[in-house]
Amino acid sequence: MAKELVVTELLSDPMIEVGKRLVERLDESNSDVQAAFWMFFPDEKRWKLIIVSQFVKQDGPRQFYKRVVEANRKADESEPVVSLNDVGVEDTSNTLVNLLRAAISTGDGISGIRFSRNTINGTFIEDSYIYRININT
Repeated sequence: MAKELVVTELLSDPMIEVGKRLVERLDESNSDVQAAFWMFFPDEKRWKLIIVSQFVKQDGPRQFYKRVVEANRKADESEPVVSLNDVGVEDTSNTLVNLLRAAISTGDGISGIRFSRNTINGTFIEDSYIYRININT
């Protein structure tokens, strides 16, 4: 099995690449990823990869985490993967996701947008790296 990537306090190029590859593998498995982004949580001093899908609400978070595990299994042995400890799954009604949707839309593709030290509707976003924010839900 692939090795787990070490997620550090600083967003690294390997973290960005591994997150992108996970989103691609979830897309291949028809997981309906409507939003995906790294978010820095300053209180915890850590980054978390947030994946948003209608299936989280429909089937429950546990079932969607199984999709993440399966996507990680499909990685090449030499390719690092994101640990489940560093992944959060949310449904499409998540407040943070809807805030980001108010400011950014990427469409269905995978982008690479750094969104740092911004305020949206009174909520401060310390730092994030956005692969996808699809407003068509």
